Amino acid sequence: MRDTAAMGSDGGIQALVESVRDELADIARKAEAHASWSLALPVAVIDARKLPTRVHETAIGTIGSVLRISRTVDHPLIQQLFVLHEEVGPENALQLLLNGEDGEEFAELWVEYREEAKGELVWGANDAAAFVTKSKACHDDGELALVALVPGHLYSCGVPIRALTI
Repeated sequence: MRDTAAMGSDGGIQALVESVRDELADIARKAEAHASWSLALPVAVIDARKLPTRVHETAIGTIGSVLRISRTVDHPLIQQLFVLHEEVGPENALQLLLNGEDGEEFAELWVEYREEAKGELVWGANDAAAFVTKSKACHDDGELALVALVPGHLYSCGVPIRALTI
């Protein structure tokens, strides 16, 4: 997960948020009504991987029901795959790891990861825990915590509630 307010640039995430502003405003009002942070705090998940863009509301404590948590995605070899994917492309990344020193271990992890993901974007337990922490900071700062899924990437950020509800 990328912990950033930028999607390519600040304009990317802003444009995405603006495109679903009405849906986010409803969730933001509910979040604002929570005087203190709790696992029941509403957060938003924007799924822009394909059209139409969808907005999901969930409580921070049940975000795993919207975004699947992977047991393998935090493994260093899978993390290395993501880095190589960006550097050399998907096919070359797979070949490098399958033919590398840890090829057998990677092959087993790759099978498990694909079974977990089932074609969907997943995040690791570390990312999920970081987002829980981020949601508390967002609530303290008067922001709606959200996760944005775009093709091949996942971003998290906070958006000022006042900017959504004005």
